[in-house]
Amino acid sequence: MASHNYVTDKLKLLFQITDVLTMGKNTVLQALNSDFSDFEDALQNFSAADHNEINVLITRNVKDYKNSKMAVLTPDSFLKIRENN
Repeated sequence: MASHNYVTDKLKLLFQITDVLTMGKNTVLQALNSDFSDFEDALQNFSAADHNEINVLITRNVKDYKNSKMAVLTPDSFLKIRENN
């Protein structure tokens, strides 16, 4: 099991290259009323969709995002595309 300090250090590194989105009532309602089979995936999808700067979701669980209107890529696919640009 990883120590608390190890986890917090890794999270700090992660936050240097990512951001945390906020979500409001409308996002939660969209997720609740969606056809997503996984509620957390629905929350992530609609939270990202509500922020116009995001145009792709990166996940290892692509199959759960079949109802997404956003582009959805695996981490490997994303890195391959990024390498070619």
